[in-house]
Amino acid sequence: MPVNVRVLKAFHGDCIFITVESGTVTERILIDGGPEATYGASPQGELRSLLTDLESKGKKIDLVILTHVDDDHIGGLIKAFEVKDGLTKLAHKVLFNSGRLIHEHFKVQLDPDKEIIGNFTQSKNTSINQGNTLERLLNEQGIWHASIIKQGDRLPLQGCELFFLTPNETELKRLLVKWERQQPSPFTSARKTDWKLSYTELLAQDIFEEDDSKTNGSSISFILKAGEQNFIFLGDAHPTSITQGLAMLGYNADAPIKAEMVKISHHGSKGNTSPELLSVINCSTFIVSTDATRHGLPNKTTFARIHSKNPDAIILFNYNSVIPSIYSKDELTQLKNHVMALPGELCFA
Repeated sequence: MPVNVRVLKAFHGDCIFITVESGTVTERILIDGGPEATYGASPQGELRSLLTDLESKGKKIDLVILTHVDDDHIGGLIKAFEVKDGLTKLAHKVLFNSGRLIHEHFKVQLDPDKEIIGNFTQSKNTSINQGNTLERLLNEQGIWHASIIKQGDRLPLQGCELFFLTPNETELKRLLVKWERQQPSPFTSARKTDWKLSYTELLAQDIFEEDDSKTNGSSISFILKAGEQNFIFLGDAHPTSITQGLAMLGYNADAPIKAEMVKISHHGSKGNTSPELLSVINCSTFIVSTDATRHGLPNKTTFARIHSKNPDAIILFNYNSVIPSIYSKDELTQLKNHVMALPGELCFA
């Protein structure tokens, strides 16, 4: 059962395209859309190129998953839904724990400021303030799976099955907050990084502190199971909750899940990959998605933890330029074939 994973260049965000072939059935899944520039208009971003290519070949996207409302995951998808011939034309089904859905789930009155507004009327003469909400657009198109996705849920598809690890009920409740469009970040990779330290130095001072972001905690993470193969996509989820989700499926340090690959949570942040989580996953291929331009991510500490547990693990970066910024030439020599640029597409037979 061939599974192909393409991690698009989504700047400091996530945008992942998966195809699963099962007999005569091909399942296409899009996870997130990076920030707005991943779709882009001029120059054209990789998400727009992907959608244009699919449309030219008469292909659809069976499932779109919006993991959470941080702009570096949802911004590009908003742009792709705003245009006339974008995702509204190609997407069959959308999974999205929207603000409206979460408020309804907890029986809390919705504050209009918490809705995601855009130019969804698809009229050039409509301003953003006059535009529709994303939730209403998806409803009108009949493509929204308008039910909360949470820890323990499963979704059978034609060629594979999804097992949702996060978010849990507590994390969903914390997301009763306003969605904000992207703002310029005061942080740069040059100011706040741990890249100059060696693995030995990083591990000697390593004390795990979990990410406390409300939006990250609400992130949808899941296992994609195709035949006997497991593929783990962690969004920006918190490791404690991911570990709990895996435990619900019977996985623990004594019985870890065997996975073909793991998309590392939150662009390699050390607050999102704990030693405990790594002990529950038996995997040799880890993917990090970021151009390393925001918030000092990725953290080299994350990679030190991975290689400390499994020296043979391969860490793949969707931006080749990030690698020499994190590792010295001597380190790259020592880590030969264990730190590499991600090829255009990963293919698993």
